[in-house]
Amino acid sequence: MVSREDLERFERSNLRPYACFSDNVERLLNGVNSLQKHAYRTEFQRDRDRIIHSKSFRRLEYKTQVYLTQYDDHIRTRLTHSLEVNQIAKTIAIQLGVNTDLVDAIALGHDVGHTPFGHAGEKKLSELLEDDLNIKFKHNVQSVMIFHELEKKYWYKGLALTIPVLEGILKHTKYQDELPVFYKKLFINVKNSVTIEGQIVAIADEIAQMTHDMDDYLGMNLLCLDDFMDHDIFVSINTFCDRFYRSSLKSLFEKDSTRKELIAIRCLVDYLVTTVIEESEKKLNDGIRAYELKEKYIGFGDKADMVISFQEKIQKMCINNFKVKEMDKRGKNIIETLYKFYKMNPEKLPSDTLKQYKNDGIIVIANHISGMTDRYAIKCFEDMINVS
Repeated sequence: MVSREDLERFERSNLRPYACFSDNVERLLNGVNSLQKHAYRTEFQRDRDRIIHSKSFRRLEYKTQVYLTQYDDHIRTRLTHSLEVNQIAKTIAIQLGVNTDLVDAIALGHDVGHTPFGHAGEKKLSELLEDDLNIKFKHNVQSVMIFHELEKKYWYKGLALTIPVLEGILKHTKYQDELPVFYKKLFINVKNSVTIEGQIVAIADEIAQMTHDMDDYLGMNLLCLDDFMDHDIFVSINTFCDRFYRSSLKSLFEKDSTRKELIAIRCLVDYLVTTVIEESEKKLNDGIRAYELKEKYIGFGDKADMVISFQEKIQKMCINNFKVKEMDKRGKNIIETLYKFYKMNPEKLPSDTLKQYKNDGIIVIANHISGMTDRYAIKCFEDMINVS
C-alpha cells in the first residue's frame, strides 16, 4: 500500500517549489479540535472526496448553469460545468507542475453555493437579502459557508476542509468586503488566491463559462457561428491552428462542414488553455511560494484584453436573447415568491430548517432556497399555488 507519507514525499520531489503541498496544511475546523490524518490519502485528496460525497455537490446535477435543462438533455448543468472546470484546470496544473489534488477539490466544490435558476436566481436572492438584512448573496461566499457550517455529515458542523481549498473556492470570483469572522483565515486581504492552484481554477472557470455558454447557445440554435467569427480572437485561433494542427481553421471547417460549430469550440478551448499555460510560464519562477502570492500569476498575458472583449460579446448576446430573458424572469419570480411565502409562513419550512430559523432568522430562509435544485424549487412553487 502507498501511504500518505509516500504521497507527500512524491509531491515534494515532483512538484514545482511554487506548488501548494499537502503535508503541512491546516484545516478550518468548526466544533472539533482536530482530525486524525488518513492512512493513504493526502489532505487535499480527502477534501476532494468529502466534496464529491456531499449532498450539496450531488444537487448540482439539477441546478441551472445558464439555460434550463428541461428544454434539452445536453445543456450544461452546474455539475457538468464543475466537471469541465476541473478538466481544464487539471490540464493547466499538470503543465505548470502544481498540485492536481488541490485543483480537484477547489474545482469540484467551487459552485455548490449557487441558487437554482443560475445567475438570475442569485441576483434576485441577493436583492431580497439586501432589502431585509442589508447583505448581499454571493455563491462563492455561500459555497464556503456550506462546507464550513451547513453540510451535515459528521458530529461537527460542516466538512472541516483545508484552508487552501476553501480559499480557492472563495476567490474563484469576486466577493464582498463584509464577511463573517472565520473568513479572515482565508487571506481575504488578498483578492486573488494565494495559491497557484486557486488562481488556475479561477481562470479555468472563465474558460469553461465562455466556451460552453457559446456551445450551448449554438446547440440550441439560438445563435449561429457567424455571430462570433468576426471577433479578433478567431484571427489568433487561426494562427494557433496553423501552429498546432498544421492546418488553418478554414481548412478544418472544409474537412467537416457539418460540424463547424464543434470544431470552433474545440479550437477555442485549446487556444485559451494553451495561452494560459504559455503566458503563465513566463511569470512563474522557483522563488514563488504558496500563501505569499500578492499578484496574479495565472492569466492570458497580453491577450487578456482580447479575451475579455470576446467574453463580453458572448455574455451580451446570450443574456439579451429573448428565450433566456423569459427563463430568467420565471426563475426570479419563483425565488421571490418562495422567499416571501416562507417569511410569512415559516412554519411551512422543513422541521430542522424551522429550528434553525427560530435561532438565526431570515438568513435561514435564504440558505434553504439557495440549496434547492431547480426542479425542487419549481415543485415547492407549484405546491404553493395549488394550496392557495
